[in-house]
Amino acid sequence: MALGLQFPAVVPMEGAFQVLPRNCATCLGKFDALHLGHASLVRCAEEMNLEPWMVSFSGMAKVFGWPERSPLIAPEHRQEVLASLGKSGAKERVLPFAEVRGLSPKDFVDFLVDVLGAEGAVCGENFRFGFKAAGDAAMLKELGRTRGIPVTIAPLCCDQGRTISSSRLREMLKAGQMEEAATILGRPHRVLWRSRKDAKDGIDSIDSIDSIQLLEPANQIPGDGSYKVSVLQKGHASPAKLKISEGAAFLSKLPGTELGADILFDEGLAAQQQLPR
Repeated sequence: MALGLQFPAVVPMEGAFQVLPRNCATCLGKFDALHLGHASLVRCAEEMNLEPWMVSFSGMAKVFGWPERSPLIAPEHRQEVLASLGKSGAKERVLPFAEVRGLSPKDFVDFLVDVLGAEGAVCGENFRFGFKAAGDAAMLKELGRTRGIPVTIAPLCCDQGRTISSSRLREMLKAGQMEEAATILGRPHRVLWRSRKDAKDGIDSIDSIDSIQLLEPANQIPGDGSYKVSVLQKGHASPAKLKISEGAAFLSKLPGTELGADILFDEGLAAQQQLPR
């Protein structure tokens, strides 16, 4: 492979840069939410009779100096969500952005084919790639043609006339709009708190019910408010009440000895059931 940055000399061809299995299509984007728009890329890859691999990038915030944000999906839940996409699920390859950011659009497509071994590619119609985002979806399709791989451009998914996006999901969560969030996710929002402690009496209680304070959320929590939730424990779901106040979370006390709490926001369940399959 003749890349402008002599990419093979920069990183070893292992780890994130190992060749993908045969008959794979790379679904390209920033898949922090794995929402319905991302799921549509998986379906496109399946329609190409190729195995979908979500190829995204880590470390972009550090490279660009953006503030760090909580992930939208807890790392512990990510494989489960990936497995639920499409007919047979999807797999994921995360590339260190700092190592590939300098590739031109042509070099990036050469990288997909010659390093990752992609036999096809899928992107959304607003996808940008290459150094300084010089390439767009139409360029990806043309460069794919010159390298002999098919490229499918998926139309943007919309809800109520607005494009489904991870940024929009973050806005919904901040506003406590859990049904709306479930609609664009295709599932209820789920948060994992990794630890807990007994809450203080008084202001931290929920409707005079004994409660516990949840600590160390693994992903983005909703905005302040009271929520009907299900606590997932050992394959069972127990109904509970959750209050979030100034970012602190208090859960009505339930039997069990779990260290943290795996919370499903039930207010999104009705919206999930209305989604087309």
